[in-house]
Amino acid sequence: MRIVSTEVYHPATKVSNEELAVQAGEAAGKLIGIWEYFGRKDRYYAESYEESTLFMGIEAAKALLKKTGLAGEDLDMIVFSSGTHDFSAPTDAAFVHQALKGKENCIVYDSNANCVGMVVAADQAARSMITNRKVKYALIVGSEQIARFYKEGDLASKGLCGDAACAVLLERVEDTDAGLIDSAYYTNTQRAEDMQFPAGGMTQIYGEHMTLEEKKIYLHPEYNVNVAFPTAVTNIEMLLQEHGLQKSDITHYILSQLNLSVIKDIAGNLQEDITKFPYIGDIYGYTGTSSPFITLHHAIKDGTLVPGDLFVLWSVGAGITSCATLWKL
Repeated sequence: MRIVSTEVYHPATKVSNEELAVQAGEAAGKLIGIWEYFGRKDRYYAESYEESTLFMGIEAAKALLKKTGLAGEDLDMIVFSSGTHDFSAPTDAAFVHQALKGKENCIVYDSNANCVGMVVAADQAARSMITNRKVKYALIVGSEQIARFYKEGDLASKGLCGDAACAVLLERVEDTDAGLIDSAYYTNTQRAEDMQFPAGGMTQIYGEHMTLEEKKIYLHPEYNVNVAFPTAVTNIEMLLQEHGLQKSDITHYILSQLNLSVIKDIAGNLQEDITKFPYIGDIYGYTGTSSPFITLHHAIKDGTLVPGDLFVLWSVGAGITSCATLWKL
């Protein structure tokens, strides 16, 4: 099993820190300081509701098929990952299948592990392909529009995020050591309720006791995912040890693009050169589930990650759960 190719879609509208901060008035300087600490400079935003999470995912998928010369009927599995899905029924994956004119005996389903979702989806799809010989090609799509669902007054959080989608194509190939090698998870749900979307749960959406604004993303004042960061180092080192690898064998550590400062801390704790940790959060903002794979896309596109290279994908989602996966391109 191998990664064939990747493709990215983002809206046309780019917004800089300075442009976004105009909305904050006197607080602009403080917000820019927060965004710069997290590593933000620019991000892309969809200007219309027609350019939705699903729309972006379909566009990324179409671009990937065009790039690889495949058709929708070649796909044996389609998985759509998001924390801001457009639909619960039918699945967003069903609409991707429809748009690509997929075949009848194609596996389609949605995956939601929030911001770690695409890492988890690729892990699970790859493992399924290993045991299911009927699946030759699997399409994994990750798409997110987080900023749209923050409360109007939460400009600090909105400014951290950007809108973008990524599609990756996996192929089952015999007699190759490329592809997924292994994964390691960490989950701590002691304060799972500290981030909620929609606030109060799906059953509250149609209730009249809450306004539309109150149903948007709820964040506890002390919400963070800091508990997962040390486990990134622990899980990465465990994977390397279990497979007889040294850190020098790894060419890239592709991590969640949530916080550049955290990426630097993880690099320091691993005692690795920061150049092995690509960062694109200054271009795209934080794109949730798709963020590690957009970073992977650019590493491949830029030629810094080439076939035969070993690399790590790691991310963390609300809940809290995180996953580290070890791959060979």
